[in-house]
Amino acid sequence: METLAGQWWENVNVWAIVVAALIALLVGWLSAWATLRAGNPKRKLGWWEQANTPLFAESRYAGQSGPLTVQLGNTHLEKPRIIDLVITNSGKRDITAAMFHDGAPLRFSFGAPVLVILEYQSHPAATLGQLIDTYADIGSMPTRPPVGGVELKPTLLRKGQTVTITVLVDGDRQATSCTDFPLIDVAEVAGQPGTRAATFAGGMLGEVAGRVLSLPLFR
Repeated sequence: METLAGQWWENVNVWAIVVAALIALLVGWLSAWATLRAGNPKRKLGWWEQANTPLFAESRYAGQSGPLTVQLGNTHLEKPRIIDLVITNSGKRDITAAMFHDGAPLRFSFGAPVLVILEYQSHPAATLGQLIDTYADIGSMPTRPPVGGVELKPTLLRKGQTVTITVLVDGDRQATSCTDFPLIDVAEVAGQPGTRAATFAGGMLGEVAGRVLSLPLFR
């Protein structure tokens, strides 16, 4: 028994196993760190549609008459809606005006003509009145009402800053979309903030465990 045990011990390269285990731990840690870094960039811009409220009941749009009508100047509105768009710097660093590539604006479309910007709010406070505007995309069908949206021109968005833009549109409800995202080195995050199912520690331990168990010693 002693001879067999001695021969088995002599045939095993202990240092090779130790080094392989350390390499597996290091690779697992680096992989988990890289995954976390990729999923959590320093600069992130989040946006979502907070509200999309018709001024009339949906049945009113089906052709039923009603005592209430809405006009903007000389324009009679058929399907007026109030939309709140939220834009937030959810990253860890400020987003500067220089990060808007070629000075292009950030653009959002509502799938319907934007008639007017009713108001905007910024927290913390910032003067953005000259930087928020409407645009219209006539496209290939000039006979149809142009689809429109709002744009935010290059500006400083501080870490944690949230801007809410309220607009009046006329048309059926459509999905809000970001049609132009010219920001450099900034991740786009569409939708309200949520929670992550996996934690950094869980991901790292799972990666390391898988690599260690794949060593020849455990086969």
